[in-house]
Amino acid sequence: MNYFTLNTNEMKREIVNYSNYLTKDIALKSEKDFLRDMFYGISASNSLMLSDISRKLQEKIKLDNTIERLSIHLANDIEGKRRIEQNYYEFVRGMIPDNPIVNFDNTDITKQYGKKFEYLDTVIDASDPKKEKKPGYPVVNAVVLGKNKKQPIPIYSKIVSTKDPKFKSMNTYTIESIDKAYEAVGKFIGVFDRGYDDKKIFRYMDKLGLEFVIRLKTNRNFLFKGKEKNILKQANSRKGKILFTAKFQGEEKQLTISYTRVEMVDGAHEEYTCVFVYGLGEEPMMLLTNKQVKSAHDVRVILRMYLDRWKIEEVHRAEKQSYEYENMRVRTLKGMNNLNFIFMMLLGLITKLIEEMDKRLLSIKIMEQSQSLRENLVVFISMFARGIKEILSYAQIGVNSFKEKKKQKEECTYIEQLSLQL
Repeated sequence: MNYFTLNTNEMKREIVNYSNYLTKDIALKSEKDFLRDMFYGISASNSLMLSDISRKLQEKIKLDNTIERLSIHLANDIEGKRRIEQNYYEFVRGMIPDNPIVNFDNTDITKQYGKKFEYLDTVIDASDPKKEKKPGYPVVNAVVLGKNKKQPIPIYSKIVSTKDPKFKSMNTYTIESIDKAYEAVGKFIGVFDRGYDDKKIFRYMDKLGLEFVIRLKTNRNFLFKGKEKNILKQANSRKGKILFTAKFQGEEKQLTISYTRVEMVDGAHEEYTCVFVYGLGEEPMMLLTNKQVKSAHDVRVILRMYLDRWKIEEVHRAEKQSYEYENMRVRTLKGMNNLNFIFMMLLGLITKLIEEMDKRLLSIKIMEQSQSLRENLVVFISMFARGIKEILSYAQIGVNSFKEKKKQKEECTYIEQLSLQL
């Protein structure tokens, strides 16, 4: 039992220290305590439901009172949110390589039976084989890949609604996500799926001096040697000469690649490189990049960047399966985004533990407690979520009481030292 208690206290200490780091410039104690409680409650319950979070806090008051306290905090502006965000970005910068890669992707929260959620929108459920429209919210996301294990680290996540009177366009939030990524990590290479095939995105990345790789839709036209042609027809008229062996989503594939220079059709004389990839599906995959391409090696690097983009989809999967992401029941859009903001930062801490999985004892203990097979995993969020929950399941007191006991112990030690000196 002592072994489990030691692990539990070490995990609690990790959460408390992380929370203290993010709120180091915040004067209001209630806000500091709120953030710490949320980190701990989500970690211990693997849930974003306030009732589950509140139970794990084990406060010496009625459960309803704890839920109400957390609800009030989420419904209001988080004190010092901007400074907390900057501290989080500082934390993230310690985990990324010199030339970071940022993946952008949208997901959704479905609320099939929800009726009273604020500005409830309609989304296409990506997890539904029939891709049916359901009540819910689009979520705009960006993650940067870490330098050790290339784990996806969230740096932007926002729940939006076209029903919101303040809503302008999805491109507005895409631009905001690019700006936030730039603030978080500095210059980066942006990787986008075909939903971002938009001249505004190409040009905005160019304007910021950022490199990008974007998957194209089949109806995109470019100028090929001065003549306007459809990109899919051009891809089908070519044959890939560059060989590439890819391990994609656990499956090994033999691919071929071709590339050519293209120009925008609206007279702006902007030149890009289009990369055609054969072997992933019935139709060739088409990628557009402003990166310099001089050799077959350059093309393989571009393709590898895009194939690594699926890691952000694994983050979405982990959020929904391991943390019941779609089951958050905060009714206001502001409250949902405050909860989403806190959850994003918690995933940052978990990624830090994953990045240190081969050299830190706490990370090793988390893996052992998860009782998961590691061989086929590439993204470890779900594994670490289970391990952390299991470690905290042995807690006899909540994180608030843990902090008070630790403080009392430190005061006793200090008094004893004074007595010895006298």
